[in-house]
Amino acid sequence: MALGRRELPFEVPRYSLTGDILSFQRCPLQYRYYNGTSLPPSRPVQLWTGEFIHGVLEEAYRHWQQHRPPFPWPCTLTPWPPQPLPSQRAPNDIGVIGDAVEARLAADGKRPRNTKARDIAYQRATEAINLLGPDLFPLITDAERRISGTRPMPQLPQQHPARGDRYELTGVVDVISHVSMTANPQNRLVRTLQTRCPGLNPPFEIIIDYKAERRPPINDPRRRHHEWQVQTYAWLLTRLPQSTPVGAAMIVYVNELVPSQEDFQTLQQEVRNGTTDVIPSRGSADYYAITRWQPGAAIPSLSNDYRIERAIWIVAVSQASLTNAVAQIDTVVAQIETSACNEHNSGNILSNWAATGLDRDCVACDFKHFCPNPAPRSSSGRRRLTAPPAPG
Repeated sequence: MALGRRELPFEVPRYSLTGDILSFQRCPLQYRYYNGTSLPPSRPVQLWTGEFIHGVLEEAYRHWQQHRPPFPWPCTLTPWPPQPLPSQRAPNDIGVIGDAVEARLAADGKRPRNTKARDIAYQRATEAINLLGPDLFPLITDAERRISGTRPMPQLPQQHPARGDRYELTGVVDVISHVSMTANPQNRLVRTLQTRCPGLNPPFEIIIDYKAERRPPINDPRRRHHEWQVQTYAWLLTRLPQSTPVGAAMIVYVNELVPSQEDFQTLQQEVRNGTTDVIPSRGSADYYAITRWQPGAAIPSLSNDYRIERAIWIVAVSQASLTNAVAQIDTVVAQIETSACNEHNSGNILSNWAATGLDRDCVACDFKHFCPNPAPRSSSGRRRLTAPPAPG
């Protein structure tokens, strides 16, 4: 007796704007292996760093909200691998806050790759708290607001039945209200928002999104992806009952506060080529520090003003930008659903999920050794392994 193929279950698919949409946009094949099989990365370097930065900033804000310790805050690291704890640390010591965040991540199997990766994550978190905290923390009115909403399932090719007639989008954001801006008129970030978005009229809210990465250049697709992400957050907030309109979004690129050697070399190229939107004035100390730097030399100290300007990107929000953003997210969801249907019908993963990752995506990917299109790497001459088949 012939047995029919089991159809996909009818459900309301749930998509996280970071865990699904942005991950798929970076590399569909990597997204499929990690998210489609729930396989944890063996070396979750980027995952650990991003979650660590978010966790430390959130815990630091909550501590400031309750106790209001003055800035700057100290940072006394616990030696790693774990050794006896440093004595006599203040409650607002970033090392104390980081210990709690590291413990939560370790419970989920997420650890830094090495001491260097851990140290620079602490340096960036410390700079973010001490440089941005005095202006940012007084403005935040709602930390880690979880939001979700549903949209009609986009049209799929005729041969692919949809898993549902709608899909759910989810995200987590920090929010600034117009009230907190009114109460802090001399705040540096308030002045920046007023300069970049002069047409803001209360009442309104501002979305904050932290990124544990550097500011993308003008022509980088990730710049558009980040813009669509925060615009979609704004759309989700408008779906809440008695919601306040979102006037703008503030993306914070934490790596700009403490650039690595690779980051600084890329910045130098972007400044020389004019491919970044934040270039120091020609003849300024920051300009000479960047353009005269030699790879391998110590990274020069840039001014706080320039580092903060590079770290913060203000994205204006309008009805037209919201409509465009959610349409772009619909397109990505349709691509994910179509790839999943094609895999279900063919039983083949590699032919249905594109490999589009850049070198920074491939370096810590567990599947790079059998990837059909790996980014250029010095280790690309290793023996290629056989890709695992689709389950079932």
